[in-house]
Amino acid sequence: MATTAKTRKSGFYIEVTCPGCGSVLDLDSDFFVLRCDHCSSVHRVIMPDVPTAYLIPSRIGATEARYGIDRYLKQQDLPLSSSGMHLKQFYYPYWKIDAILFRLRNKVFEKVICQESEYHEEVVVNQDRTEITLSPYTTTRAAGIPFEGVPVSMGMRAEYIKMVPFADENVEDDFDALPVFSSWEDIRKDLMVNVGVIADMDPTDLGSNVTELFHPKASLVYFPFLVMESYSREGFNRYVVDGVSGRVLDHVTDVDTESRFEIPEAASMEFGALSVEHHRCSNCGLDLPAEQSYVYICQNCQVLTVIGHDSSIVSEIHLATGSDNKQDKMFPFWSLKIPDKDAARLQRMFGGIHRSDRLVIPAFRTQNFDAMFRLAKRMSTAIPQLQMETVENLDNRFLPVSVSPDEAALMTDVIIFRAGFDRDTATSSSPSAFIPEDIRLVFVPFHPEHYFYVDSIMNIITFEKSLAP
Repeated sequence: MATTAKTRKSGFYIEVTCPGCGSVLDLDSDFFVLRCDHCSSVHRVIMPDVPTAYLIPSRIGATEARYGIDRYLKQQDLPLSSSGMHLKQFYYPYWKIDAILFRLRNKVFEKVICQESEYHEEVVVNQDRTEITLSPYTTTRAAGIPFEGVPVSMGMRAEYIKMVPFADENVEDDFDALPVFSSWEDIRKDLMVNVGVIADMDPTDLGSNVTELFHPKASLVYFPFLVMESYSREGFNRYVVDGVSGRVLDHVTDVDTESRFEIPEAASMEFGALSVEHHRCSNCGLDLPAEQSYVYICQNCQVLTVIGHDSSIVSEIHLATGSDNKQDKMFPFWSLKIPDKDAARLQRMFGGIHRSDRLVIPAFRTQNFDAMFRLAKRMSTAIPQLQMETVENLDNRFLPVSVSPDEAALMTDVIIFRAGFDRDTATSSSPSAFIPEDIRLVFVPFHPEHYFYVDSIMNIITFEKSLAP
């Protein structure tokens, strides 16, 4: 599946430069391979190991901000702004955090049983129910020093506004980029505390609620603000204007301008920068396919490439055999060997995988974590019954591997924690890191039937079509 600069799967996207011709490319946050529309070269985006910094360019100037303020004052039946207003333009930093949220909620539901006879009254029965969900979690937190009128969060703005990599040349001459005062470690600790508060605030009918946050990933986003202030005998006025929409966010009239407070030291941290390189085979130099995959086999020399890893982590690719269905699509899965010391505990916890020594994680991306969890359990149970052969070419029947080996290993932490509550909803075990003995990439044939995909070998494993890429 070719990916061009115009293809987007979500609202969050950034702007990068083609190293071949210098043209501007739009990159979706889930994309790491793309083809340039101008020179047709294929590129790969390299993400740093430390949090990446982005900037949302300002779209309005001082004149538009002034018009916005006057519109706001007119709507509020207030006098228009004075001529002696002082302008400040700056980029304010926010932490953007993406994670997986685990929620366990204990509820009591009333069920009304209607009697067939008109002489019997309705009977109300209380039923205990434990609901467990996994869902994406995104939030933003202020990273700069508190500034009255500037919001403490961007809300969901970071999900649909174009960004560019943060660099001095991308900051306009009449703007300042404010320093970061809240480190990622401080924000992470505060976030974990707040997630615990969520569980406490949600009422429970029995037992205890549980809320856990898994694998939070952070990036820094600088958002533009234009601030106009005036101070006269009539009082102080500060107008905080959104630098993208031009909307007045706050009108501050009471600021303590005389008292002094100690400004904390700026946080000492390293921010990463995106880099773009040609997406080519390391052996023969031929362009690799322009699809979002972590694993490729060069069509010219058949050398295996694993993005972001030494290819030795996946020495060969396996395919489950036994199907000749022409409608088959080969879906990728990461198969992780359970260490002997964990085997008894995990086999008991998952139930049904007592003959399996592997946990199997879908290697195609989906935002429905509950469905992913169910499919992982089914595949982990079935894997010992599948006969495998190695493959040397990946044709168009093979779906891209859109989940990296590292992500698969991390996702096992989530499903192990989730499975523990399925076996015992009162468990108090804490999340722990799962370290597999080895990891393999396997493809399993599935074919479409109505609203589902069904495995083509045993015809017992199903998942919704909406989960497929």
